[in-house]
Parts: sequence; C-alpha cells; structure tokens
Amino acid sequence: MKRRLVDWLACPACRGTLALTRAVPEADDIREGELACVACGARYPIARSIPRLLPPALADEARATAERFGYEWTRFAEIRPEYEPQMLGWIAPVGRDAFVGARVLDAGCGKGRHLRLAAAFGAKEVIGIDLGPAVDAAAQNTGDLDNVHVVQGDLTRPPFRPESMDLIYSIGVLHHLPEPEAGFRALAPLLVPGGRFVAWLYAREGNGWVLALVDPVRRLTSRLPLPLVSGLAWVVTVPLWIALRLLYAPARTRPPLARTLPYASYLMDLVPFPFREVHSIAFDQLLAPVAHYMRRAHVERCFAQGGVALESLRWHHTNSWAASGTRGRGR
Repeated sequence: MKRRLVDWLACPACRGTLALTRAVPEADDIREGELACVACGARYPIARSIPRLLPPALADEARATAERFGYEWTRFAEIRPEYEPQMLGWIAPVGRDAFVGARVLDAGCGKGRHLRLAAAFGAKEVIGIDLGPAVDAAAQNTGDLDNVHVVQGDLTRPPFRPESMDLIYSIGVLHHLPEPEAGFRALAPLLVPGGRFVAWLYAREGNGWVLALVDPVRRLTSRLPLPLVSGLAWVVTVPLWIALRLLYAPARTRPPLARTLPYASYLMDLVPFPFREVHSIAFDQLLAPVAHYMRRAHVERCFAQGGVALESLRWHHTNSWAASGTRGRGR
C-alpha cells in the first residue's frame, strides 16, 4: 500500500478518518501494518500490501459471491491484450480520454485486468476495490504500477471519502449485488460533483434463452463445490469453442453468415480468446448466487437513486447495458 492512499480512505463502519498506526515498509510500499479510525477506534489490517477494510458484518450471500469470484480470478489470473477492446466496448461512448489525469475507482476490480488499462489510458491514480480474495490477484497483476492501488472492501459500504473520485466504473459487478440500487447509492457520493459513473450490466432484454436455460442451471451450480463447477464449465466450453472456431470466426468477415447465428454480436467478440479464457467466461456464468438481468427501467432507476444524471444507455451486443452519467453538482 502506498502511503498516499490513506488520504482517500475512510472507515467503512462510521465514515471516519483513518490513520496509519503501524507499518512495515518495503521500499515505497507498506507490506504489513494497521489502519485505525480516529472516530470509532475500529482497526483494519494491511496484509500483503492490501488494506483489508471489511465492515464488521457481511451478509452470507455477499460473502459467498466474493469467495466464488475470488476462486475464479485467482485461477484465471492472466492479463490478455484482448481485454482492451473488450473494455472499451463495455464503457463506450466513454473512452480513453475520460481517464486522463483523473482519480479513478474500479468498483469490483476482480483480478485487476481493467486497472492496468485505466492506468495506461492516463489516469493519475487508479484504485481497485473488491470484497474477496480476488484482490490478491489484482495486487499481483498491478504491482509494477506506482499509480495503482488495491483495497479489500464492500461496494455497499465503500471505505473511501466522499467526493474523492473523478471517475467510477463498474464492469459486470453491480448486477451481482442482492440489491443493485444499494451499490449505486453507496458509490455515487464518492464522486466529485460532475464526476462520471460508468456501469456495464446484464440486460433482461435480449437474454431470453439465458433466462430460460442458463439462469436456472446457475441457481443450482452456485451451490456446488467450485472444482465441480469448473469441470462442468469445461464441458460446456468444448462445444462452444468448436462453434466459435467453425462458425463465429468466419462470420466476422461474412455478414450474411453473422445474421443467421444466435448471439453473433457477442460471440464474435470471443473468437480472439484462447480456450482457457472461454472456459473462464463459461465458469463465470455458473458461479454467482445472485445475478440480476436488468430491464432498461431498472438501470434508469439505479442511476436516479444514486443521484447520477444518466447521459448514455446503450444496448451492448443486444444482451447487456452500457450506461454512463455524471453526478449532480447540487449534491
């Protein structure tokens, strides 16, 4: 943990100021130590360079979701060049220029694949937060970047000071909260007035077959042992991989063929990925105890409850929502 990170942190229990009370430095990084709240006295450890700012109690559902995704990201921890166009597709029309000189929060950073990109886009500081063991993979994947920080914490009780961020993005995370609105309400006040909020979310519109077939299976597999779920995902990946190579790869240059294939816009984007990444994507679909497929009106309501003026709501790949807006200056 870099010492300057303390300037933007707050106690998740009472929102009080945190002070560094014990530190074991290694070069410019604090490897081990402790943060204490000057208001309520709560203490939080720093372990393996990561401040562990978990609230006093976590719902079982939230803890299970974090642990299951943590299992995924610590086993599929690779960073791939294909992630850049994928991320830019998820956040468009917001682009690289929105990151330049900004203090940026990645709300649900997983293994840190987007932290590296945010830094490369020119962000001044990039902070990633996640609830579970994925933070260790994120820290390892970004350890060479001086302007990237990783924090373990809860998105619904984020351990940051109000109005401390210029840009917040959350890709594929808020729809896994028991109540997505709670994430928006908690995160939006962290933005400076006029700051930008970007979210990519599962859509209900366009996902009829997922809701009919995949989601019922997920409700079962989300309770199964993780090695078993990974094995089941591998079995699913084999026919999917064959279809990607034989059908969707040619469809990228043959529009008439693409028009005949289901989910062509989405699945053609997966063609450049190796088998292992497609396995990770299939595994991801079977993990979570909670997955909301959100109607357009639900996304609009989430932004409104966060006090964020929705400026763009785009149906991405006809199966998800890419949404962005700015926080009102009067809040």
